[in-house]
Amino acid sequence: MGNISSINKVNYAYVQKCISNANETILLINTLDYVKQDCLIKNTIAASNEEEIINKYLKSNKSIKILIYGENCSDNKVISKYNQLYKLGFINLYVYLGGIFEWLLLQDIYGDDEFPTTSKIFDLLKYGGHTKIIK
Repeated sequence: MGNISSINKVNYAYVQKCISNANETILLINTLDYVKQDCLIKNTIAASNEEEIINKYLKSNKSIKILIYGENCSDNKVISKYNQLYKLGFINLYVYLGGIFEWLLLQDIYGDDEFPTTSKIFDLLKYGGHTKIIK
């Protein structure tokens, strides 16, 4: 079959640990469309700064931890981003498949302190994705 790396998947608790750990540098990046960048998980790199920051670490530290999340569990752009960064040589890549949708649902139940974001969103279904009907 060849060399296929398995994707390191993490849950919300790992993301919580990452954003609260001031002793370790972890890049938090997202694959949301530019029009949906108004609400991100706390400490997420703005999409407009991502390329510059990735290039910096590409030259200086390919072993930096990078956590990638998308819109929801159906967002295939997360896997594409993971593969892109892996091919560039980054080795500590992690994917939060629940995405901003799961994070916002948890925030709605447990509060902003446990699940902080850059802004407050009231229409959580905005990030719920589209239903694909299989016949």
